[in-house]
Amino acid sequence: MRRSGHSYAGAKSQPAGYRFETKRYDQLHVIYVSAGQLSYSGDGGDAELGPGCLVLLRGGSRFTLSCRRTGYNGVCFVAAAAEAREFRGPAAALRATPGIRTLAGFMEREIASPGAGSGEVLLALGRAMAWHAIRLAARGASGADAPDYGRYWAECAREALDAAVYTGKGAREVLASLRLGYRQISRHFIEHVKMSPKAYQVRARVREAERLLTGTRLPVTAVAFELGYASSQHFATQFRAVTGKTPSAYRRRPARRAG
Repeated sequence: MRRSGHSYAGAKSQPAGYRFETKRYDQLHVIYVSAGQLSYSGDGGDAELGPGCLVLLRGGSRFTLSCRRTGYNGVCFVAAAAEAREFRGPAAALRATPGIRTLAGFMEREIASPGAGSGEVLLALGRAMAWHAIRLAARGASGADAPDYGRYWAECAREALDAAVYTGKGAREVLASLRLGYRQISRHFIEHVKMSPKAYQVRARVREAERLLTGTRLPVTAVAFELGYASSQHFATQFRAVTGKTPSAYRRRPARRAG
């Protein structure tokens, strides 16, 4: 965990049986849950916070946090409530946006593999996460039980698949980082994106291949290698299935004229 003056950012966890209650909190504390479950009760009602949820605890707020059958793990940011006017106000249980989830993911990776300047990176990421949580609360988005639960996970999955086009990992392996079962994610994904995660991943990789074929001089075999394909033949088969052309024929096609 990185500390600087009255602020710190880093990993956060509590075991089963944990309980904390306050009638008037004296700081800003944002907790993002990446595994397990955290129960919240206070301003705005009650909520069960699982992976992908967060709680915004501000100066002057009242709340109770507890862990019942299981604890939780995640990341957090803490600062003095006097730092900014927005750091004081009611607490809120929220479902993280894809952007907040990305920031939390960067924090987790920095904690797992620290390098030069990691402390400052953690503080910057934690502070950004806190401000995004404050903006989310200001929009009136509540809720670990918000009705867009499925859309949220579908967007998280889409974001993860788009970010992994160069890794060569399969859809199931990529989405394992979301800490929600693959079958559940697939159901939400098909409902909101209208195709399976695997089919979307193929299209995402082909879309990036189109960009490389038209925007670079990389050989077709190099494009296949860059995108993590085991062979240029496999790449060509998937590319043709999506576009109707081989990679070489796609590259040779006449450029479209504007207007």
